[in-house]
Amino acid sequence: MKPEKRYGLIAVDKQGSNVLFLNPETFAVEQELNAFPPRPHELLILPEQHKAYVPIFGDGIHGDNPHPGHKIAVIDLRHRQLSGFIDISPLESPHTCRLGHDGYVYQCCENSAMILAIDPVTDRIVSKIPVPSHNTHRLTILPAGNKLFTDNEEDASVTVVALSAGEGKVIDNITVPGAISGIAASPFQPFVVVTDGEKPQIHILDGNTHRLTKTLPLAGHQRSAQLVRFSDDGSLLVVIGDEEPVISLFDGQLNPLGQVKVGNKPMDGCFSPDNKTLLIANEADGTLSVIDTAKLRVTATPSAGRGCEVLSYFVIP
Repeated sequence: MKPEKRYGLIAVDKQGSNVLFLNPETFAVEQELNAFPPRPHELLILPEQHKAYVPIFGDGIHGDNPHPGHKIAVIDLRHRQLSGFIDISPLESPHTCRLGHDGYVYQCCENSAMILAIDPVTDRIVSKIPVPSHNTHRLTILPAGNKLFTDNEEDASVTVVALSAGEGKVIDNITVPGAISGIAASPFQPFVVVTDGEKPQIHILDGNTHRLTKTLPLAGHQRSAQLVRFSDDGSLLVVIGDEEPVISLFDGQLNPLGQVKVGNKPMDGCFSPDNKTLLIANEADGTLSVIDTAKLRVTATPSAGRGCEVLSYFVIP
């Protein structure tokens, strides 16, 4: 009989330029790492290497980043410490990174219109993939692992990159109805969800044909949404308001389940391993909204740093 997995919880405190280890039950801060340049954005857990990547985007925001970063922090999850940085110079503004099925990490570098492939075993760059947009802020990878999709924000487009063993090639550039703000691929089905950056709605793209198949309204939202995030098993999808204190939940087939009011400037979130809880980081409040996914209600609002952007559970080695 296999031993039951134990989980930790890590959060990126963007406003404090820190990385926090939280108690996964009480959400109290257990440890703080603070040797980071301003400001860390985004987070990727690398379970096989027991480490995490935290890109250093720079001291601004998308579209206004006067001092862009050029490093990716490497966090040792075994010892809960900063083990070093990956220097991506001369490339700038690393933001979203995702682990591909080929074992490489794909990292978008917004200001440089480039996607890096990084070997997470050696933390070395193995290839650079040019993309057609300097507004590439986030990316996602299809469950088959053969394609990567980017959100090109104000360019109102999604770039498709074919992947193979750490290499990539742009094979399509999809025009969408308007500016976009977030992107996520279903973990087990060939479709991609994109948030409309101008209206409260989401667009669904077919991962095989690259065509827009439908658009769904976001009931209860007055403004456009930003982040979209699937649970690991693909059974739940959260759509997070863009500087609007509301999130929407959908099931894995994109049927709406309801809305929940959260804190100020919700940014990103994560589902607990059993999907019973959804955590939303409220950057402007320095809090988390702890949501019961079955009852669709906030059960606690603990403080966490100065203003976290993203957080994730990880398996304790």
